[in-house]
Amino acid sequence: MLNIAWHTLRSRWGAFAGTFVALALGAALMATMGLVLTSTLSGADRGSGRYESAPVVVRIDPHLNVEMSWGIESLPLTENRGVPADVVTKVEALGSTVQDRTFYAQLAGGPSSQVGHPWSMTAFGGYRLTAGAAPSAADQVVVSAGTGAAPGDQVAVVTAAGAGRYTVSGLTAPVTFENAVFFTDAEAARLSPRVDALVTSAAPDVVRTAVGGAAQVLSGTDRTLADPQAQQDAADLVGVGTMLGMAAGVAGFVSIFVVGSTFAFSVSQRRRELALLRVSGATPKQVGQLVLVEAAVIGSAASLTGCLLGLAGGPMLAHWLAHRGIAPVWFSVRISVASVAVLAVAFLLGIGLAIIGAGAAVLRAGRIKPIEALRDAAVDRKAMTWMRWVLGCVSLLGGVGLLALAPLLPPLYWAGLAEGVAPALIVAFALLSPVVIPPLAWLATAPLARSRGAGALLVRANTVTSVRRTAATTAPVLITVGLLSSLWGTSGSLQAAKASEIYNQVSSADYVVVPHSAPGLNQAVVDRVRAVAGVDEVTTAPTTVYTVPGVDAMSGPSGSPLQPFDARTVDTAGFTSVLRLPVVSGRPADLDDHSVIVDQSWNRKVGDTVQVYLADGSQVSLRVVAVIKTSIGGSGAVLTARYSGQALPDAIYVKLRPGSSASTVLPRLQAAAGGPGSGAAAMPIAKWTTVVDAKNAEQARLALMVIAGIAVLYTAVAVANTLVMSTGQRARELALLRVTGSTPRQILAIVLAESLLVVAVGVVLAGGVVVVSLGGLWNALQQLVGHTTPVVPTAQFLAVSGACAVIASLSTVPPAWVALRTPAVRLIGSGG
Repeated sequence: MLNIAWHTLRSRWGAFAGTFVALALGAALMATMGLVLTSTLSGADRGSGRYESAPVVVRIDPHLNVEMSWGIESLPLTENRGVPADVVTKVEALGSTVQDRTFYAQLAGGPSSQVGHPWSMTAFGGYRLTAGAAPSAADQVVVSAGTGAAPGDQVAVVTAAGAGRYTVSGLTAPVTFENAVFFTDAEAARLSPRVDALVTSAAPDVVRTAVGGAAQVLSGTDRTLADPQAQQDAADLVGVGTMLGMAAGVAGFVSIFVVGSTFAFSVSQRRRELALLRVSGATPKQVGQLVLVEAAVIGSAASLTGCLLGLAGGPMLAHWLAHRGIAPVWFSVRISVASVAVLAVAFLLGIGLAIIGAGAAVLRAGRIKPIEALRDAAVDRKAMTWMRWVLGCVSLLGGVGLLALAPLLPPLYWAGLAEGVAPALIVAFALLSPVVIPPLAWLATAPLARSRGAGALLVRANTVTSVRRTAATTAPVLITVGLLSSLWGTSGSLQAAKASEIYNQVSSADYVVVPHSAPGLNQAVVDRVRAVAGVDEVTTAPTTVYTVPGVDAMSGPSGSPLQPFDARTVDTAGFTSVLRLPVVSGRPADLDDHSVIVDQSWNRKVGDTVQVYLADGSQVSLRVVAVIKTSIGGSGAVLTARYSGQALPDAIYVKLRPGSSASTVLPRLQAAAGGPGSGAAAMPIAKWTTVVDAKNAEQARLALMVIAGIAVLYTAVAVANTLVMSTGQRARELALLRVTGSTPRQILAIVLAESLLVVAVGVVLAGGVVVVSLGGLWNALQQLVGHTTPVVPTAQFLAVSGACAVIASLSTVPPAWVALRTPAVRLIGSGG
C-alpha cells in the first residue's frame, strides 16, 4: 500500500500541492508560536537586571496567603507591601545593607515607563556612569544617556507628589531592562518612604535565621524575582502567551478544516481511480488505508518543511511583538533544548493534523463502489451523508445553545462563551452547506438567467451539480470571513459594552481630567483641579481587593475560594452627584472609610460585614452599604480613597454646579491639568469617550492581526488549491464549450463567474454566522447593560471577502487560460 501511495503522489503531485502547503503552513505556525511561547516561559535574554550583582535580596512575600478549610489559598498581590521596620533593623544589624525603593519618577516629556531609585542601587544592577558624577545633593539626579539631558541641565521630574526641579549631575549608560532616574538615598526615601527590598552582604542562611518567616531571602538566580520590572515583564509575557495560544487554537481549527476539505475533495476527484482499485480486488479497508498513507507521507514532508520555516519565523514574530510594544523590548527567541522539543512536537502535530484531516476522506474512500469506475459524469451524488447531517445539526444546536446560555451565566464568562459560538456555527454551516448551495446559487443567478445567452445557466448548473467542489471552496471562505468578522465583532461589542457601562456611570459629568503622557495623575494636578471654583469633582483610582464571596448554590460543600476583584476608590465628597452607579439596593451616599459598595457577584446584601484584603495584603472589615449590578468587565467594588494605596488616580470627573459657565470653567480645568510636567489633559466627557473608543479599537486591531494573517493565508492556500485542481481537471469540459461555439473570452468569463459565485456563497454563510453570533451577544448585553450598539465589522468583512474573491479569480482564470491553449480536439479525443 505504501508503494501505491508513493507512486500516486509522484504522478499526481499537483493535486496534493495545496494540501502540502496547508500542512507545511500549519506546522510552521505551530513551530513559530511554540518557539515564541517557550521563550516567554524561559524569559529569553532580559539582561542583567537590577539585582545581578546583589549578594542577597530580602523582600516580603508578594503573595496573599490565606488559610482556608482545605488549605492555604495563595494569590499574587498587585502592590508591594514593603519591608517592615523591624525586619529592616534585623537585617541592617547583620552587615552592610542598602534600602531599595522603586517609585514613579518621570522626566517631563519623557517615557511614562520611567521609575525612580536610590543611587546606591546602581552598584548591583550593571549601571555604568558615562558622564558627570553621582548625585550628592537632594536637588540632583542621574538619568540615562538616552533621555537627551546633559550634566548641568535643569529638568522637571514628575513624581506622585507633583513636579520638582532637579539638576542633572550625571548620565548612565542605557540598560535593556528599565529606564531609571536616580536620586540620593535620602531624597528617594523622602519621595517613597516604603522600603521595597533590602540588599545585604550577609550570608543567606544567617539572614534567614534572623528574619525567620517574616520575609523572603533571595540569592542566586532567585534575586531577579524581586525586580518590579521583571514582574511587569513576566505579566506582559503572560499576555503574549495568551494571545499566541488563541492564535494557535485558530490555526488548528482552520487547518483541520482546510486539510479535511482538501482531502475530501481530492477523494471526490479520484472516485473513478479509487473505484478501479476496487475492481482490481482492493477492499474498502485497503482503499481507506491508501488515503491514510498518502496523508501520512504528505504530512511528514510538510511538517519537516514547516519546522524549518518555523526556525526563521520564531525570531521574526518575537521581533514584531517587541517592536509593537506587545512584548518587552528585550524579548527574543533563542534556540535551546526546549526549542528542539517544540520542533519535535510541531512535527508530530503536523502529521497528526494530516491524519485527522484525512479522517472523513478515509471513510468516504472506503464507501466507493467498483461500479463507479464505469461512470464518467461529474455530477455529485449524495453530498449530504447521514453523519454530515448529524454533526451539522449537533454543531448548530451547540452554537445556538451557547447563545441561549449567555444570559444565565455571570458576565465574567461571556467573553469566552461568545468566542466559542462562532466556531460552532462555522462548523455547522460548513457541514450543512451542500443543502443551501443550490438555492443560493439559483438566487444569485436568477437576475442573469433572463438575459441573452446561456452563461448564467451554465454557471448555475456547474455550481449545483458540483456541490462537493463548491462546498470545499466555500469552507475556507466561510471560516476566514466568518471567524475573523465574528471575533472582531465580539471583541469590539464586549469592549463597547464595557465602555458603555463606564460612560453611563459618568454621564452626569461634564468634563474629565485624565493622564495622557503619564501612568496616572500626580497629587499636584489633583490639588489644582480641586481648587477650581464652580464644580463638583470626584477622583478615582484603580485597585484590587481580595475576599471570599458569599456562599451560593454554586459554591459546593467546601465553600467559595478566595478571589481577586477589580475595584476603584473614590472621594466621598461629591461622589454621588458626579457618578451614577447601577444600584440594585442600598445607598451609595452612605459610603465611608468603614464601608464598601459591592456588585452582585459578591453574593452579599446591604448590612453584611465582609473581610477584605487590600492590594498590599492588609486586612480590613467593611460593611456593605450598597449593591450594584455586575459589570461586563468583571467583578467590582467601590471604596473610599483611604484604600487606594500606591495607585495613582486614573481620572477626575468634573460636573458644573448650577450657575457655572462652561466657557469659564473649561479653561481653568485645562490650565490646572496642563501645568509644568503634569502629563494630564482636561476635555469634555464626549471627546474623552471618543479617545477611549479609538484606543480600544487599536488594541483590538493589534490583537487580531496575527489571527487575521493566519486565516487569510490558509484561505489563499485552500481556495487556490481547490480551484486549481478543479479547473485543471475540467479541461475536457472547457474544450467541449469551445467546439460548441463559445469563444475563449466567454469561457473565461464563465469560469470567473463560477469562482466568484462560490466565494459569494461562502460570504453569505459567513454573514449568517456573524449575524447569529453578534445578534445573540447583543441580546445578552441588552439584558445586562441596557441600550448598547453591537460593533458590526463591516469594513473587515468586506475587505476579507474582497481578498477571497481576488484569490479565487487568480486561482481559476490562469489555469483555465492555460487549458484553453491546448487544441480542443486533442482534449476531447483523449477523454480528458
